Amino acid sequence: MRVEQLAAVWIHSDGLNPEEITDLLGVRHSSTGPGDAWVLEPPAADEAASLDDQIAAVINPLRVVADKLSELAEKGAEVELLLTRSLLGPGVGMLCFMLDSTVIKFLADVGGSVWFDEYDETTEESAMRTPPPA
Repeated sequence: MRVEQLAAVWIHSDGLNPEEITDLLGVRHSSTGPGDAWVLEPPAADEAASLDDQIAAVINPLRVVADKLSELAEKGAEVELLLTRSLLGPGVGMLCFMLDSTVIKFLADVGGSVWFDEYDETTEESAMRTPPPA
């Protein structure tokens, strides 16, 4: 089984584009997302890192600008911690991650939210062939 996972911070703002958000925060985004979202992802070398380590990699650079993130949220911007995990192939074991109190407090302080996006692609094919219970 292969697991693909990623932690990222997304900021959506109707009034600011990603470059303006970068200028305001002083933190460079790594990419942009749909709707002109500002996106911060872990460095490419960290793709094999645990989800815990990836969360730290995207949250830690933003801790020093928590007040600016709060201002963005108060003005209507959405600050999201996006957690994506895809389970590919047989042999899924127990996978977990933890949002510790410092991450939860940080998100609460900046008016952020958490988005869990998980895909189990190991059972899709068998689920299509298995009739529902009678």
